[in-house]
Amino acid sequence: MVHVSRRNVLKGTGALLAAGANYPAFAQAPGAADMIVRGATILSMDPAIGDLPSGDIHIRGGVLVRIAPRIDVAGAEVIDATDMIAMPGLVETHWHMWNTLIRNMAGETEKTGYFPTQGAIGARFTPADNARGVLLSIAEAIDSGITTVHNWSHNLLQPDYADAEIEAMRSTGIRGRFSYGYSRNTKPNDTLPLDDILRVKKTFFAAPGLLTLGMAPRGPLSNRMDVCQTEWSFGRSNAIPLTTHVGMYPGKATGIQPLLDAGLGGPDVMLIHCTNADAKEISGLAATRTWVSLSPYTELRTGFGVTPIKAFLDAGVPLCLSVDTTALSGNGDMFAVMRMLQNLINGGEKSEFAAKPRRLLELATIDGARSMGLGDVTGSLTPGKRADLILVRGNDLNLAPETDPVRMIVQATEPSNVDTVIVDGQVLKRNGRLTRLDPKAIVADARDSLRRALSAK
Repeated sequence: MVHVSRRNVLKGTGALLAAGANYPAFAQAPGAADMIVRGATILSMDPAIGDLPSGDIHIRGGVLVRIAPRIDVAGAEVIDATDMIAMPGLVETHWHMWNTLIRNMAGETEKTGYFPTQGAIGARFTPADNARGVLLSIAEAIDSGITTVHNWSHNLLQPDYADAEIEAMRSTGIRGRFSYGYSRNTKPNDTLPLDDILRVKKTFFAAPGLLTLGMAPRGPLSNRMDVCQTEWSFGRSNAIPLTTHVGMYPGKATGIQPLLDAGLGGPDVMLIHCTNADAKEISGLAATRTWVSLSPYTELRTGFGVTPIKAFLDAGVPLCLSVDTTALSGNGDMFAVMRMLQNLINGGEKSEFAAKPRRLLELATIDGARSMGLGDVTGSLTPGKRADLILVRGNDLNLAPETDPVRMIVQATEPSNVDTVIVDGQVLKRNGRLTRLDPKAIVADARDSLRRALSAK
């Protein structure tokens, strides 16, 4: 099991790479071993396959081979999924993982709120602290049924911080994206360190793998449009997708229309929040197929406004879901995110029937995968895609008796109901326990880092 010790995480890019054994890359199982998930209620999220009240899933070499009522393969490992729901793993699309170490520390005053708190403490973090935040986030993600994450990294004080976070991600077996962002060292109207982004791309992303690279610039709310255009041009010329925060502050410019007018929207762009987008901007987002990542718990918690989920859905804006930061949301429960959005729709429409649970489940699975450029890889249980799936115990007290499986997932399921998590054919959680990561060691490291950061001068 992976355990990151401060003394093992050295300062300096070269030292981090030389000490690679401390962050072991996730080892894929050799060969084409067969696995059968047996007897599950299957929510494929693929309209061509549909739902099966009881069926088997055949996995070989990390690939989904076949889904059918009964599959027998000689010598295959069998996972008994009786009384369980099998579905694609949840796809999380915007998580500031480094600051999971300051979970629930944001207070109720201007001086103790999220932004001053994360800024003051983040300035004291070392690369090892950032890595420990990432490991804590991913351990919680896997435990919660999330198989793909978007590490939206914005505490990169030096290049070795990026290296430490990427190596931490690689050690876990999760699928995901690392988006190279800014830090408090990034001055207004400065671009991201573009040369270092290229270094990171060549060092860590030269070959296909479980992780991909993104860019997370400050965007038009902090920088001039010519700076944004330089960053977007760089990202697009290097095939690096872009993401930025916009539209958060009520009564203020959203930054959305200038981006769209400059041609900086599109399917390769993910805009975060957009809670205060007006009708014209919403129409423009839909027309340009620009992704919007929603995090209703943090959007409400910070006063960004009420997530306009119904307006986005009605306009056809491409949507995906996120945790954002557990410093505000408290946890990484994506089931709760779906449930919150269902209630926001129904409450806003004053109707019990306005929200469709399956549509919300699509946002958390196949649409999330598409937003990350992974729609052909994950997000549905489709033969030929990689085997990213979870099993949810349908006979737990808070779910029993099993009725409509889609409604159960959206309206009642909690992370504690997740029995099994498989990513790329590798079992990362089984019988309710993580198989690769050591929760006690990760929590101990997190406490150590926070204690040191709080006491640092």
